[in-house]
Formats: sequence, structure tokens, C-alpha cells
Amino acid sequence: MRTVLLTTEGTRFAGIEANLLNLIKANNELRLVDYRLAVFDEGPLAEQAREAGLEVTRIKRRGKYDRGAIKQLAAVVESTGSNVVHAHGYLANVVAARACRKKQVPLVTTVHGLPEPFRGLANWKMRFNLWLDRRAMRRTCAKVIAVASFIGEGIIERGMPAEKVVVVHNGIVDLVPDPALRVPNRRTLDLLPDSPAIAFAGRLEPVKDPLLFVEFARLVLQRLPSARFLVVGDGPLSEAMNNRVIELGLRPAFRFLGFVENLEPVYAACDLLALTSQSEGLPNVALEAMRAARPVIAPAIGGLPELLGDLSGMLATERSAQALADLAVALLRDRQQAVEAGKNARECFLTGFTAEHMMRAMDDVYRSVTAEDA
Repeated sequence: MRTVLLTTEGTRFAGIEANLLNLIKANNELRLVDYRLAVFDEGPLAEQAREAGLEVTRIKRRGKYDRGAIKQLAAVVESTGSNVVHAHGYLANVVAARACRKKQVPLVTTVHGLPEPFRGLANWKMRFNLWLDRRAMRRTCAKVIAVASFIGEGIIERGMPAEKVVVVHNGIVDLVPDPALRVPNRRTLDLLPDSPAIAFAGRLEPVKDPLLFVEFARLVLQRLPSARFLVVGDGPLSEAMNNRVIELGLRPAFRFLGFVENLEPVYAACDLLALTSQSEGLPNVALEAMRAARPVIAPAIGGLPELLGDLSGMLATERSAQALADLAVALLRDRQQAVEAGKNARECFLTGFTAEHMMRAMDDVYRSVTAEDA
């Protein structure tokens, strides 16, 4: 069995960390490889990985890419007998590239999204970090994994050899939805039994455009006055979003839930998930909603067409409040139609976006960069 050392920053728990945890859980069932984890910061990922039975090592560092961190990671590669190092995020990739060259172990890296826009000094810092990241990919990585085809195409356009790039879609562990949870969860959120409920889940930051969700809600309420809107998440636009809701007189229709660790009760209570993002890879929140048999409406950006393109009535032709409101109203005017759309969404999830699909594809990548008998 191959030993694969996963490495990432580990400071927070967001898309990368959720992806890694789903990979770990799927492998615990399939037993395809022997995973170990090295993180640069202790955080929720390290804690949950240990709970899942993984050996976790912290790589201490004084600066972002200091030599001490490179030596420590190289030592972990050697002590664990790792056949492959799998990096997630630019920090881990740049450090791992140098450590892998020392130990002559193949490195693969996963790119979870194209760069988000930054301003001022942060923009220049990020450009430098991404330059280092791309150089590490070209010089050292045996394979570069993209979580969606559009990301893979973008990497190739930026100079990555096409033969290095492989697409492995994100996947999450399956949970069978329980329809009986709908009524008690709606009661908890002060939702009437027949009120259409639309969820927004994500960081309240410009890239997710929560203010567009407010404008979308205003348009939906013009045609479905009983509609209610569940906002899950926190961030720098939290106050601006709440103020805009109050300014438009929509506060009775909104439920601001803040950060929620387990979104399953929200999916059980709502009728659909709406995304208003400016940029997306292959978002876990969309996969989670589909797993829960809830339709997802979203603009046709990033990896969303790969996820939702085969499902009728879920992709907006443009990223506008009006286009998204038209989709939501069309689905929610007929409760049975929304239920059928949710069933189709779940079937789409089961056929290509489970953690098992992802793990089996990942194992193929590991096999491609190591000897078959490793």
C-alpha cells in the first residue's frame, strides 16, 4: 500500500480543509492508500484528522518559506516512508517542492480554484506567492490536479504542460437525507410549513457577493411574498448585508444564522440553495445541497456548469439578481417541481461527485507517479 503524505497550511477550515477531510474519510472506507498529514498550523483540520485516525505532524516555521520548515517536511517524508507527497495550497506546495527534491519523492498538488482578486499590497504579495507556486508546479510536480476542467484549462493557459494536468472533481461523503427532519428544523428556524425557503451559505466577502443575494431576495419577494431567506456565514460584509436588508424593509423575511458548522439542518429546512458568487471552483456547499436532495441555482461561472449543466433550470444565463430570481420563482411556484428537481440533483451527485469517486480518481493519480508495485 502506498504511503501518501498530505500537506497543507491548516490554519482555518474552509474549502481545502473540507476537501481533505472528505478524502481522508473516503480512504478510511476504501483503504486504497496509507494517508499521513503534515500541517503548518494547528487548527480544526488537524483535530478532525486525528479523530479520523490519521497521524498528524505539525511543521513549525518562523517565516512563510523558511529553510527549517523545508528540512522538517523532508524529515517527515523520510520518517513516514512516503511514496508520494500531495500538497494543497501554495504555501504547502512551495515548501513541499523543495523537500521532495531533497528526498526524490514525487509531488502532486491540487489547485482548488483560480486566484481571487486582491488590492494594493495584498495583490503584490499574492502575485509573488502564486509565481512561486507556479514555478514549483512546473519544476517539481509530477501531476497538477484541478478540481474542475475550467481550472485545468486556466493552469495550462498560464504555461503548465498539459500532460501534467489532470481533473479530479471534488467529492463529499454521502449522507442519506431524512425527509422527517424538515418539519422540526423549519420550526426551529421560525418557518411556516408552506413558506418557500432559500438558503445562502458562504463567507460574507465580495467574492461571494452576498449583497447580490439581498437584491435577488427583493425580486423573489415581489412574486412570492411568503418566501424566507436563510443566510449562513460570517465575514466583512456581514454588517453591510444586514443594513441593506433593513434599508429595503426585508428583515422579517431573513434569518441570519452566522457561522454554522453542520449545515444539514439548514438543507433539511430549505427548498433550494442560491449561489451569487463572482468566482467559484466546485463548491462544497453546492455538493452538500445536492446530496440533501435540494436544487441549486447559480450563475454559469467557474466549475458550476460542470456540476449543474445537466440539470434543468439551475444555471442562470447571467450573474444577475433578475436571472437568479427567475429560476428560483420557476422552481418554487410548484412545490412538487422543486422536490423533483432536488431528486435529480441528488442523483447527479451520486453518479459523479461522491468522496468515493474522488478517492478512486486520486488513487489513479498516485499510481501514475509511482511504480505499480509501490
